[in-house]
Amino acid sequence: MPAIFINPNTEEHINLLNRLKEQNQDLRVFISDKIEKEFIEKLPGKKAIGDIYDDSHIYTASEGAFCGIFYEGSENSLREVFIKSIKQSSLKRILWISNQKESDEITELDNLTYIFCNKDSNYEETVLELEEIDEVSDKFIDLS
Repeated sequence: MPAIFINPNTEEHINLLNRLKEQNQDLRVFISDKIEKEFIEKLPGKKAIGDIYDDSHIYTASEGAFCGIFYEGSENSLREVFIKSIKQSSLKRILWISNQKESDEITELDNLTYIFCNKDSNYEETVLELEEIDEVSDKFIDLS
C-alpha cells in the first residue's frame, strides 16, 4: 500500500526511508522547501517539495497514500498544520512521531498511532512494523 513520509529532515530518516522503499514499492516523501537540495537528493521515493507549514500542500501530496508517517520531532509549530492536513486527507493509517507530549486533539484522530520518543530513541523498527501489518491496535507507543 502506498506510504508517505512527511517532514524527513535527519540523516537517520534517509536510512529509514531506504528501508521503507524496500518494504513498500510506492513510497512518497513530502519535504520542506527550506531543506538543502543535497539532502533532498539523497531521499528515495517520489518527492513532493513545498511549504511544510501549509496543510493543503501536505494533504494534496498524500492523496492516494494508505499510510502517512508524520515526523514532528521537537518542532511543535507543525502540530496544528499536521492535524489539519490529516483531517482533510484520505489516509487510512497515520503514524505520528514526536519528542513532545501527545494531546487529546491528536490521539482522538481516527487511525492514528502516536509514537513518543526522545532524541536518542530508535523508532525505525516500530515504523517499519506498523507500516506493513494488517491492523494497528495501539494508539500510543512510548519509546522514550
